[in-house]
Amino acid sequence: MYTIESLSISRLLSSIVIHFRSIVLIIFSLCLNLFIGHLYRSYQFIKFIGIYIQTSFGIITGNHYSLVNVADDNFSIGITADRLFKKYNNNINRDYNTPDIFDVFHIYLSKILYESSPVIKQQCIDWGFDDESIKILTYIQNQDLTKYSFSTQAAVINYKESNSIIIAFRGTEPMDLLQWITDASTNFIDINNIFNDDINKNPIQVHAGFYSALGLHELKPIHEIDFNNVNDATTPMFIQLLKAIKEFNQNDTKCNITITGHSLGAGLASLFSFVLAGYGYESCISGVYTYGQPLVGNRHYAEILNNKLGNRIHRWVNHSDIVPRLPVIELPSIPWFYARTRYSDALEVATHNNKTKSNEFQHHYYHSGLRFKIDWKGNLVRENLIDQGPILAYQDGLDLFYIKYSFFNAIYSLCNITPLRSLLWLTAPAEINDHFPGDYGRRIKKIVTKNK
Repeated sequence: MYTIESLSISRLLSSIVIHFRSIVLIIFSLCLNLFIGHLYRSYQFIKFIGIYIQTSFGIITGNHYSLVNVADDNFSIGITADRLFKKYNNNINRDYNTPDIFDVFHIYLSKILYESSPVIKQQCIDWGFDDESIKILTYIQNQDLTKYSFSTQAAVINYKESNSIIIAFRGTEPMDLLQWITDASTNFIDINNIFNDDINKNPIQVHAGFYSALGLHELKPIHEIDFNNVNDATTPMFIQLLKAIKEFNQNDTKCNITITGHSLGAGLASLFSFVLAGYGYESCISGVYTYGQPLVGNRHYAEILNNKLGNRIHRWVNHSDIVPRLPVIELPSIPWFYARTRYSDALEVATHNNKTKSNEFQHHYYHSGLRFKIDWKGNLVRENLIDQGPILAYQDGLDLFYIKYSFFNAIYSLCNITPLRSLLWLTAPAEINDHFPGDYGRRIKKIVTKNK
């Protein structure tokens, strides 16, 4: 039986713990406020350093691409846009369960999106697109520190002869602080259920960073968008994209839309396909091609995408690439987003013990679409059945620290790519090296060529 003395000691210890947690939270909040106050300057400084690093690598290697592509500057898809979209863009006869030349084209398009606007346009022209059919869009928020910060870029390309529209999102640049913040904002945020035929009452939740990077706080499909006010980088990205689609498809005929991206860009591609289907373009989406895609939403989100687009979603995973396994579960929002909390609220936050019962996977992220996994030999491990349900992150097996694999790729890179790419294989884990878009491109091109 508990005595009064033992209960008093327990309460005293609990009080000490609570107050200690409160003090730690206050100090943490003060430090975060100091960081936030210099966020914009930190962002500019890191970008400035990145330019000099990129220039240095350019001098060493002889090319002046971004840090993502400086070690691997191959952008050859082996086909022109004219042949690609006239001969192959026949959705009736395509087997979506088998990768084809479109999987190759979209990875190299995702790869070139890491470059500057002039370089992107020139490469698209080299592939056979017209200059006036290429739009580069940006959406940046780095001034209002009470909101999420992000830097989003996308390209919209039109091939008039086949009424094809391609949307590509840029991935995470190594020296872009705002894009890393977007990746790190892994808490869930509710998104409106924009499908009338969905009778499931479960909430649809998605990655808060990706949600903000597309500007989905303005997502209102039942209201008509006034595109006359869409004129600068402060307009939400999804609205800019919808306007570009409308401009390229002026006759309102059925067009073929493909969406693609690598890394962060892949996550945005998945989320935008959800939005685009909600705005009545579901039948127009002829393919969603993602490479090294992080997880985007909860189980209900993944189920809806599977039901709407099915095997039109090609989700590529290169061997031990770590990014498609992240995030596994919803984590608390980025700390500096909570730094706005008043210090007087610290005790309340620290002592908030309300717990709700939930199912085991309520806060887990799920993948959707048809997974194409590349094994360590460069062969395709195919997942044929789209109706197996969404895939949890930890269901993708991961080979950690495969030294032989890294050494083999270092030798191959030295002989066939660049010495810098070889050095990266020797100094960075395979889980990071397998995320490079150039490696996705070469291996997918090999797989598609073998399947012909």
